[in-house]
Amino acid sequence: MYRAIYSFQCKDAGGLSFREGEKFTVLDQATDPHWWKVANDHGRVGYVPANYIQKETSKTEEVLKSIDNAMEFIHMAATSKGGVYTKDQRDTLQKLLEHRQLVLNDQSTGAPSQPSRTAPDLNSTHRTSTKTRTAPRPPSSGSPPPPSMGTKSSVESDTKGSEDKSDQTRNMSTKSRSAPPPPQRADVTPTETEVSSPPTELNSRESPTTSPVRSAPVAPNSTSSSVTSSPLRSPTRPAPTSPPMSPTRDQVIIPPRLGVELVEKVRVNTGLSHDKSQLAIATVICHMRDSVPGLADAMEVVLANLERRRTSSSSTLPLEGGHDQERLQVIFQELTECKDDSQQRSWALHEDERIITDHLQELITILSDADPKVCRAVIQQNHYEAIHDLVLYYQMELRSSLRLLLLKTFGALCGLDPEALSNLLSSILPVELARDMQTDTQNIQKLTFSALVCTMLLSSGEPIPYTHYDIFTEDFVTYLLDKIDDPPESDEDEQIPDLFVNLILAYNLHFRVPADNIVMKALAGRRTVKTFSEKIMLLVNRGEDPVRMFDHEPKPPDSLLKMMGDIFSSSDTSGIFYTNDMMVFIDIIIRQLNDLSSGDSVRTEYLSLIHSILMNTPYFDHRHRLDELQRVFAGINEEEGEESQQDKLILAEVKKLFPHDCPVRF
Repeated sequence: MYRAIYSFQCKDAGGLSFREGEKFTVLDQATDPHWWKVANDHGRVGYVPANYIQKETSKTEEVLKSIDNAMEFIHMAATSKGGVYTKDQRDTLQKLLEHRQLVLNDQSTGAPSQPSRTAPDLNSTHRTSTKTRTAPRPPSSGSPPPPSMGTKSSVESDTKGSEDKSDQTRNMSTKSRSAPPPPQRADVTPTETEVSSPPTELNSRESPTTSPVRSAPVAPNSTSSSVTSSPLRSPTRPAPTSPPMSPTRDQVIIPPRLGVELVEKVRVNTGLSHDKSQLAIATVICHMRDSVPGLADAMEVVLANLERRRTSSSSTLPLEGGHDQERLQVIFQELTECKDDSQQRSWALHEDERIITDHLQELITILSDADPKVCRAVIQQNHYEAIHDLVLYYQMELRSSLRLLLLKTFGALCGLDPEALSNLLSSILPVELARDMQTDTQNIQKLTFSALVCTMLLSSGEPIPYTHYDIFTEDFVTYLLDKIDDPPESDEDEQIPDLFVNLILAYNLHFRVPADNIVMKALAGRRTVKTFSEKIMLLVNRGEDPVRMFDHEPKPPDSLLKMMGDIFSSSDTSGIFYTNDMMVFIDIIIRQLNDLSSGDSVRTEYLSLIHSILMNTPYFDHRHRLDELQRVFAGINEEEGEESQQDKLILAEVKKLFPHDCPVRF
């Protein structure tokens, strides 16, 4: 512990004011021999003149209490700001922790306490009054040292100040700021002039154990042994046998996969998903970084490695031979054997149902919760052989409970990888699903999952194999429309109509030419599709495409806008909407045209829809909100820039559709 022997008032940044008798813990003596970085009992940190404080003997309990008080104040200051510690606070906490450990080590070795020093002679004629004495000016950033201080020129100071950016000189650069007059070195006998100054007289009475890093003059009988003494403990004490509390950054080696391994352990031992395990590890590491300053740099490295692996587009496995990878390989192998067994027998071996159920449930959990990179790496092996084996097994498996679990597995695979979805679409699975939906209408749970998975497969808009159209016929679309108007009685939650509407929307994405569109042919052959049209209009009003389930690239067209464009492309299908529905749709279009900006492809699609409505429906019989439409058209025509050219071309065609009795105002 050090005690202030004078009061000191500092108005410069980085300095610490104090009163006589105040106690400090020294944090840094090496940056400047004349200015020491200290922390007081209230956790305040700053630089003080070294010749204003002196070391004193204190009980171990008092030293520990002072250190703990300083640490507590730093923790409270950080807590008041959301629990985030600054770099300075972490450095200060680390030094306080190291000092505390040194004190405890000295206590455990039973070393003798530091000898007391002679108190300064307050009546000495060599000491100036504290009222008239001027304290040495602590370093202050931005001002060159005065010539009287004997420091280096301002040009040299600025050069060195720009070169030294270490943590130790972040608050105070002693190379470019003023310092008190340099005191006599410990190995030089002071002159009479030096002894006559108050600080020199005070330091001349200090014990030979005075630390040399203060660069303060010592008594003539000081020996060279004081040069090697530690600034924080008496030279008579043995060095602590334990290593420092934390190694330096150069000594800490952080394995690059440490974060990934921690996430793996949390996932295996808790059953949390990969995302939640990653969040848990990141939360703990952040807290350790902020609470234990000595670990801050190491924790930052771990966090950086985790983030780099999370955002990496590389297909390399983050952890080769991990638990999820091994389990996926085992489960796919077991299910392949079940498929082979089914090929060899014509009956279901119900004794294996429990085993297969467990495999499928675990597979669904892993595909949903594990690291997607791990799952993709496993299913991509041997050109997606595991997926094709599952499809074959679905064909041969007759047990409804197992088929239901297989459907859930296919759904998880669709969201995992676009290539997996493409392989499933090209397989026999869509045909099996369409056939099941038409034959097994009483099992509502299986019917809903079949419709959902079939919608997932068709949602990409990718062309389907030509042979699939043998099942996906006009009759199949008509069956879906019938069930939308008249769902099964066992469908108490009325899920079937919504699922079948989504399925029709997804299937319609596969037709580029309206004349060849099987969906449009089915709609044109019906007198009414009241429920279907109402549900379509409700979805359009919400503005949410129910078919866009995944973030796979390339993104398919908006299924709702394509459906409306195909319907109004012909007078044979545009009549499925009632007049009131048409008016609601006009309101939606006006709202969208007002909200969307030039160059937006969606605005162009809405303008194309208006053109189709004016051409293929009796719009001019009711002319709903025609004046507002023309004002919107006029605003688009007044726009400048090439991004509006396509929209203006459409409006030029719209003008041609206006009858003679309806003036054009755009």
